[in-house]
Amino acid sequence: MKNIISLIFFFALYSSVSAQDMKGMDMGKKETKQALPVTYTCVMHPEIHSNKPGNCPKCGMKLIVEKAKPVKSNPAPVPKKQEPVKTESMPGMDMSSTKPAPTKKATAPEKKTPGSKKGKTEMKGMDMKGTDMKGMEMKRMDHSKMEAKKEDSPAMKMEGMDHSKMNTPEAEKEMNGMDMSAKKALGTIKTRDAKFPPRTVRYDLTIADTTVTYGGKPKRAIAVNGQIPMPTLTFTEGDTAEIYVHNALKEETSLHWHGLFLPNKMDGVPFLTQMPIKPGATYFYKFPIRQHGTHWYHSHSGLQEQIGMYGSFIMNKRKEWDIPTVPILISEWTNKKPEEVNRSLRAATDWFAIQKGTTQSYAEAIRTGHFKTKVNNEWKRMNAMDVSDVYYDNFLINGKNQNQQPQFKAGDKVRLRIANGGASDYFWLNYSGGKITVVATDGNDVEPVEVDRLIIAVSETYDVVVTVPENK
Repeated sequence: MKNIISLIFFFALYSSVSAQDMKGMDMGKKETKQALPVTYTCVMHPEIHSNKPGNCPKCGMKLIVEKAKPVKSNPAPVPKKQEPVKTESMPGMDMSSTKPAPTKKATAPEKKTPGSKKGKTEMKGMDMKGTDMKGMEMKRMDHSKMEAKKEDSPAMKMEGMDHSKMNTPEAEKEMNGMDMSAKKALGTIKTRDAKFPPRTVRYDLTIADTTVTYGGKPKRAIAVNGQIPMPTLTFTEGDTAEIYVHNALKEETSLHWHGLFLPNKMDGVPFLTQMPIKPGATYFYKFPIRQHGTHWYHSHSGLQEQIGMYGSFIMNKRKEWDIPTVPILISEWTNKKPEEVNRSLRAATDWFAIQKGTTQSYAEAIRTGHFKTKVNNEWKRMNAMDVSDVYYDNFLINGKNQNQQPQFKAGDKVRLRIANGGASDYFWLNYSGGKITVVATDGNDVEPVEVDRLIIAVSETYDVVVTVPENK
């Protein structure tokens, strides 16, 4: 009986050891397979590396298979005797020299067990003869070549781009739309020097109540020097701005110079960088013009910006393009008082959506399979519109619903300095005369690029060049 128990115990112990050896062999195979990972990278951002396909987190382009770096071979002759390579070898594997090693049998016990066949427990044939480390490296190199061929295949090319020109200026321009066609369409534009050396430029701005009928009925608005939008203030780099603001309102006011580099006390934010301008008082702003480009300025008191207190702020270079320039300030108008608009938004009512015809009912959400989204949005008090929440009675270009420039003739190139002085709207800019050539954004020059249309958000500015067509 003792002999039977001993035999059973020995058989169980031997089976466990054999299973662990086989598991180690399987893990070794898996590790060998995983030794050649496939990674992905971005054409425009080679520093991006990912072990899964997808899109670049920076530019959104589709990731491509990354080429494996070639293994540098040592031209020096390999010595006959070489130290064994330290690795997690499988039982019975000789991982020593690059020279084929004689066959060695596994170290596992060579005993037959009931139900087992010869060769299973011996792991016969698992020696490293002809499969040394050098051979493994060569397989890795072959794999990298295979991936390279796969990458260069036409199917892997992104929108017709030749990967042989990857990371070149031409490729970058092609990927960003900054091709030479934009510069060609722009042509050669002459420049002109500033007429005057750096000087002090003074403006007097008088803020007063007025009445307008932009929405079809008389409503209160705020005008500066009797006009909406406020006067366009123009300077040249190196000038000093002196702006006297006379408050003829019955309430406090202020002016903020959006995006300008200036002393903090001149920034125009009440109770933060200055005290509000009291009714009947005059405030003096003075700061150097240290930059160029298209900007804008507006009230930073209450909701005065919504009813007319916004204007263009242009800073020319010392050497500027010699083409006609037109400031374009786009905005919106509502017959409601700004305070009523604010109260309606905070109450999350559907009144503006009803006026726009964009309401979303529960029945519609159920019918389209978005009931859960509707409930979730209601819980977060997110109305259907979300981006353009307010219904406006009119949209304005330089204070009018239409703005004509009859002084230009066919073939003229005109630079439009566009600013969005609206309170909450995005605007799509389209040009019926062809493509728009963007040359600057938020006061910064950019590589010219042609676009079919352009979206401009609140407070953004764009400089675009258009060519007047034959039909003007």
